[in-house]
Amino acid sequence: MIAVPQKHGFNDFVKCAIHIFNTSMKKLQHPRNYEFCAFNGTYDELVGNVSSRVFDGAVGDVTITAHRARLADFTMPYAPSSVSLLVLADNDSKPPIQWIFVKPLTKELWLTTVGFFFFTGFVLWMIERPRNPEYQGSSLTQVSTASYFTFSTLTFSHGHIIRSPMSKIVVVIWCFAVLLLVQSYTANLSSMLTAKRLRPWVRDLNQLVRNRKYIGYQQGGFMYHVLRKEGVGDDRLRPYGNQTEYADALRNGSVAAIADEIPYLSYFLSHTQQNKKFEIIGHLYTTPGFGFVFPRGSPLVHNLSVAILGLAAGNHISRMEHNLFGSAAPSTGDGSPVGDSTPLTLRSFSGLFLISGCVSASMLLISITRSVYVKYTRVTGSESQSANGNGGTLHLGEPSALHIDMGDSSVPDHCHHEIRDNDSEGAPGGSVSTGDEEAGPMQNGMYNCTVPADRVQIEMSSTGQGVDRAL
Repeated sequence: MIAVPQKHGFNDFVKCAIHIFNTSMKKLQHPRNYEFCAFNGTYDELVGNVSSRVFDGAVGDVTITAHRARLADFTMPYAPSSVSLLVLADNDSKPPIQWIFVKPLTKELWLTTVGFFFFTGFVLWMIERPRNPEYQGSSLTQVSTASYFTFSTLTFSHGHIIRSPMSKIVVVIWCFAVLLLVQSYTANLSSMLTAKRLRPWVRDLNQLVRNRKYIGYQQGGFMYHVLRKEGVGDDRLRPYGNQTEYADALRNGSVAAIADEIPYLSYFLSHTQQNKKFEIIGHLYTTPGFGFVFPRGSPLVHNLSVAILGLAAGNHISRMEHNLFGSAAPSTGDGSPVGDSTPLTLRSFSGLFLISGCVSASMLLISITRSVYVKYTRVTGSESQSANGNGGTLHLGEPSALHIDMGDSSVPDHCHHEIRDNDSEGAPGGSVSTGDEEAGPMQNGMYNCTVPADRVQIEMSSTGQGVDRAL
């Protein structure tokens, strides 16, 4: 007589176990006759009855545990399993202020980006300030203009207030870097916002134990003993029999989580409407899996184990599970929570910042070198012109070169400008003109005055020739 657990929920698991058992028995060299009978009780009681030989064996979704293995023999597991938590995926308890918009980038990347904004603004200010009126004025005006221009590149709303070709090179490289940063930030923020909607607020069993939350488990299974060993109080445990009760308990808040084996939880998600509201998280306990139970020393344990290994090697068990459950075949993987996308790090954009920094520093160095060269050239030219001496330069205070006789300080109201030659040696040309021969009335309200020749006399002499200018 082979006992089969009578369940109120998850009956497909029992059907799958019976199907695998029948297929394995047919592969034995000497198949035996057997008959199934329903057993209404816990799984521990079922194993105990097999151990006391009330039944010749037990077939079903019986999990192999250390306690049960001490009572009876188990075949090789025909399906692996482990224990996790089932929780609501979305959390309505949100803090009043959300700072998720700063999470797409790490702190180092944020600081580096802001630093490069100011560095780029400084470079543009240094290049543009000598020639561009936009970057001149008071210190506050200069700082605000440079800062506004660089930070406006974040939204690509900067105006055309740069003139130097070197500044344009800096801006083009920096705008390319900003474009990549903005696009990466947007993509990562979108991923985080999507993941946040599906992220459960429960992280692990310890969090539930500390907060004294209610936890549900499958009635008749071994999860009660596991949870008790983990420190969950007996008054905080709630037994449930099927997937409908799981969903109702989580939705109405009767429990904060359901602790069960992953095959059951995966089956629940595959057969529950609005399953996106639930999520498998954490990893509590690992078990060998589901096996068939026989009394101590039964020869069927070895023979069926070999048959099960043959079915598993040929993927026969996987195909049977798919035929029984369709796309909702029990999952044997570890459930994991939907985590946030990892923030973008400085290392991800180190090459981009290196290129932008090198280009900006190079343009700044070229601009400074050019300014120094131009200034040095002007100073050298002035010194060379002064060293030529008589190259048209008048030296005031030298009697032989220049004599000014102001005479009477009074100036007549009407005067005319007259140039005449008083060369004692009769220099040819008669007169020397240094400007207009006769200047008309001066513009812009200035007076056109005439000073008698005996009032101001300028004598210029260099090589014996003289020119008297009478104004």
